Amino acid sequence: MKKVLSWVLAIIVMCCAAAATAAENATIFKIGEDVLVETGMRVNNVLTINGQITVTGVVEGNVMAMGDSVVLTKTALVKGNVVVLGGVLVKARGAEVRGTITEINSSNISDVITRVLSDEWEGWSWVFAIFSLTIFFSILIIAILVTLLIPKPIQVIAASIREETMKITLWGLLGMVLVVPLAILLTISVVGIVLIPLEMILVVMAGLLGFIAVSQLVGRRLYILFKRPGQHICRETFWGLVVLWLVGWIPYIGWMVKVLALMMGLGAVIYTRFGTHSPRAARYEDASPAS
Repeated sequence: MKKVLSWVLAIIVMCCAAAATAAENATIFKIGEDVLVETGMRVNNVLTINGQITVTGVVEGNVMAMGDSVVLTKTALVKGNVVVLGGVLVKARGAEVRGTITEINSSNISDVITRVLSDEWEGWSWVFAIFSLTIFFSILIIAILVTLLIPKPIQVIAASIREETMKITLWGLLGMVLVVPLAILLTISVVGIVLIPLEMILVVMAGLLGFIAVSQLVGRRLYILFKRPGQHICRETFWGLVVLWLVGWIPYIGWMVKVLALMMGLGAVIYTRFGTHSPRAARYEDASPAS
């Protein structure tokens, strides 16, 4: 359990440190790129997704690699934790890690699961932490791709949530309530049975798209709070997802916040027809005088 808590704390520290100004070069965060902490170089934290981390200098905080490896040379010093998910840790003689080391890959995953589950609830807590991280980074990657490729629908959905919150929430509640009855009705006919997978796909897509839009809205509010408005939609979505993920760890109310975000997102997707229709624009057109 202590390892799980230290791991979660390390991620929270790295996420918070990444919000510092770029001029400080205190934290390194890369996606799809390798990172080299050179000799004589000092950084606070290093976090990569699908990128190798090589340390020959000093890391004051934590080192975490998702989907790649970590190499610690003989002069490396990591004062925090080292977490390697999906890669391997190469530690030279003389390298020093003062925190904990967590390494999970295909070669040791079965041993890790066996050891974790043997610890009863503490083990299950670690499993839930890994599962939560997997879901978070999967949604994060999808969100980055969606905001880069089709930002307009996300902006339309987020705007509808911001402007008509109550109506959107009711639409979301209605959509969540009707999912199961609709699936049951489809089983009545042969054609309907064939359409059930299509319904599930549409529901998942709508929920995911709506959750991304809610994250973008949360990230936008966060930047406004820190008096840095006008950020790129990808950056807003990233920090919104981080905030929602961290809030999800709050006991008792965390899951309720996530369900509410999912419900509002689903309602906004339904209300805006997957972000292709802006109710505000439609009202403006109806109010304009005929030519």
